[in-house]
Amino acid sequence: MDGEADSVEWMRRRWKEEGQPAPEHFAAMAAVLRTHQRVVTEVERVLKPYGFGLTTYLVMATLLMSNRFSRPLGQLSRHLLIHPTSVTLVIDRLEKDGLVRREAHPTDRRTVLAILTPAGVRAVKSANRDLAKAKFGLSTVKVSEARDLREALRETRAAIGDVP
Repeated sequence: MDGEADSVEWMRRRWKEEGQPAPEHFAAMAAVLRTHQRVVTEVERVLKPYGFGLTTYLVMATLLMSNRFSRPLGQLSRHLLIHPTSVTLVIDRLEKDGLVRREAHPTDRRTVLAILTPAGVRAVKSANRDLAKAKFGLSTVKVSEARDLREALRETRAAIGDVP
């Protein structure tokens, strides 16, 4: 793809020509954000029949991977980098739909657990199958490229303090 067809390369070149600071970092940020937007758009298209947005899906997927399909609400917020109010709203909706239930923590009554119901487990597993068919928004990316991308982003995340 030439510099005119690739909007990120066009922005990088113009940023540099205008004497703006850190053109490579500016372009990297733009590339990450554009990629994020394209992937989110595709993932949300696949999730639409389920009535799930990305945040709802990520909460449910996290619960699916957790011990006993359960996690404290505060942990969901920290793990997913989602504001606690947003987690509460998502859990409220999932609870209303019968996909999640709330329960007091067995050893700390101040802590509230979100627990996937059997219907929630079925729904998120079905969504996982559909998302996997769409390769989670990366439909034309080869497995080796996805692995390389994950590793490159892990290095970047470590450099900016996201990986302990």
